[in-house]
Amino acid sequence: MEKSKPVRAVVFDLDGTLYLSGKPYPGAVETVKKVAEQVPVFYLSNNTSKSPVFYENHLRRMGFPLSGDGLLSALTNALAMIHEQKIGNVFLFANAEVSEWFAAQDPSLNLNPDMNETELVLMAYHNAFTYRELCELSWRLQRGARFWVTHTDFVCPDVLGPVPDIGSFLAMLETAYHIRPELYFGKPNPEMLSPVLAKFAPEEILLVGDRLYTDFELSRRAGSRFALTLCGETKQDDLIHLSEKPEIVADLVRDIPFEELLTSTGR
Repeated sequence: MEKSKPVRAVVFDLDGTLYLSGKPYPGAVETVKKVAEQVPVFYLSNNTSKSPVFYENHLRRMGFPLSGDGLLSALTNALAMIHEQKIGNVFLFANAEVSEWFAAQDPSLNLNPDMNETELVLMAYHNAFTYRELCELSWRLQRGARFWVTHTDFVCPDVLGPVPDIGSFLAMLETAYHIRPELYFGKPNPEMLSPVLAKFAPEEILLVGDRLYTDFELSRRAGSRFALTLCGETKQDDLIHLSEKPEIVADLVRDIPFEELLTSTGR
């Protein structure tokens, strides 16, 4: 990868990188503000328990700078694919806020179709589901509905410790029904970075994240540069046996040498 060019855009993961359980890590807001004064800043997250509107408001309330197109969401990509494939009957396994966002984006969608009319099951990170909802999902899958998920993370970070995420639910469904999703939209799918890649060369983009199997893998697939923070899921011991190490490893976002990355030739 060419590292002689300065970084011209920075993409930050959210949970576990900039904040945890809604509380920014020390120096995160101030650091991102300084970066945003020099280059465009983007944010992305695999957490689809909330709508893009929530995350936009949440970032602004915490003080992070955000432009109109600065949030990259797996929900947006999933909706675009639904439109592209002209799917109208979608059983959405998601929190109420996310269902309301989908309905507002496209009122023509039938988001709770009859079991035998369901064309697609779309699973987001639903952390308030009932057992009945899980059964409704499984019955539709057993009847041959297509199956997409917003992402495949095994756990979601929480201040008390990681909690089960979609990847854990998928393991359950595969055990029960031998069913796997046809598509996923979040990291490490490089389509998550497509709006940024449309404006900048991969080697001009720095992705900052805390996970190896999502953030680092996304960077590898997209060809971007990568900075790993150790304040989230990944710890120093996890790097020992990696054949390919992240370019930058820092305890917190504030410890990443942005001034050098944004101006240095790397020589």
